Amino acid sequence: MVTIFETIIQPLLPLLKEAANRLKDDAQLYKLSLFYFTLSLSYAVIKQIKSIRLLITEIKTNPDLKKFDFILASPSMYSEAFSRYKPQVFQRIFIRLLATIKIADLPEIKTLGRFILFDGSLFPAFKAMEWAVYSSKCQALKMHLAYELNRMIPVQFISTAANDSERKALIALLEVGVTYITDRGYLAFDIFQQITTRHAFFIMRIRSNIKATVQTVGEVHLPESWNRFVSEVTDTLVIFSGDPSKQTYRLVCFVALGELYRITTNRLDLKTSEIIMLYAYRWQVELFFRCIKRTFNALHLWSHEADGIKIQFYIYLIVYVLLIHFKQTLIQQKQAETVSQQTAIDSSPPQKAAARHQHSRLPGCGLVSLLGAKLKRLWKISVHWLTCIKNLLFHPITDEHRDTILSIQ
Repeated sequence: MVTIFETIIQPLLPLLKEAANRLKDDAQLYKLSLFYFTLSLSYAVIKQIKSIRLLITEIKTNPDLKKFDFILASPSMYSEAFSRYKPQVFQRIFIRLLATIKIADLPEIKTLGRFILFDGSLFPAFKAMEWAVYSSKCQALKMHLAYELNRMIPVQFISTAANDSERKALIALLEVGVTYITDRGYLAFDIFQQITTRHAFFIMRIRSNIKATVQTVGEVHLPESWNRFVSEVTDTLVIFSGDPSKQTYRLVCFVALGELYRITTNRLDLKTSEIIMLYAYRWQVELFFRCIKRTFNALHLWSHEADGIKIQFYIYLIVYVLLIHFKQTLIQQKQAETVSQQTAIDSSPPQKAAARHQHSRLPGCGLVSLLGAKLKRLWKISVHWLTCIKNLLFHPITDEHRDTILSIQ
């Protein structure tokens, strides 16, 4: 039977072969070819292996890997592979993966447009990595990440020295028609102007000391259940005092858990509740960083070179998407089986059962429900869930194993 590991990596294999075919005689020239280099690193992420030396030991001692013809390579061969292959190769593989697999999207924002959560996060570096400037006493690098809210997956990144500008990275990755959701670190009036000029949009938190002149006061209509979570909500059109262009923007203010939030945007078409909801989702990018740093052990760098680290980051993104796809596939299979069994019992048409499920996915308890159980079930990769996958990795996919995996959040 097909193992869990084979099922997880199945969408990646044809893309790897396709990429390898573009590299002339790659498999003939190198023992650790692109195919096995990428496969080994992907396995290391799933197994939470921290270093290349530990990966080599795993390949040498784990009999389960013989079926997959994993290459037993030396540390120097891995180091040479990190230098030999360009990050663009892995970028193409990642982009093709996003285009070929189906990831569930958030129904709450499906009709509102495409949204990107944008943020940066620091990764510690070795002192020998002189290019990764942070301070006089330490080195660090930063991943600037574009995380698509619609499907809850990473889609682009830039890695730089820790001191490089976050705002510059945001402008470099702008796409027409996309709404970017950021925290206060990206606040700058010239950023507002550049985003608007490029026919993109923003939803951004601003500092409490930013002064503004109110032009128009809008009506605020929120779901009644939200009164438990937010208060003192206002929605106005303003001109910021420090903005040299004197453009009119929208300012939504509210208090949540005793803290004042001031959110500005150039999306004038959205409801007040939608602005609040979309900004509330911003925390998902922080959870992604926590996942790759802690769960995937990304704080342990496999390479000391800038391009090698980009390759490592692409491997993390590839594996993250593969695991989300695997989890959602199991959920869909379980749902289809449940609907089929229910249909056999009560002779209800399948579409009615599906309609009941569709209705259950809509927010029922206000703001908190949007960030609750559904996100954990469909999109969360916890350390406990990944440990379960790791322990069952070379077992066949059976109903029992599927139910065990789905029982862990």
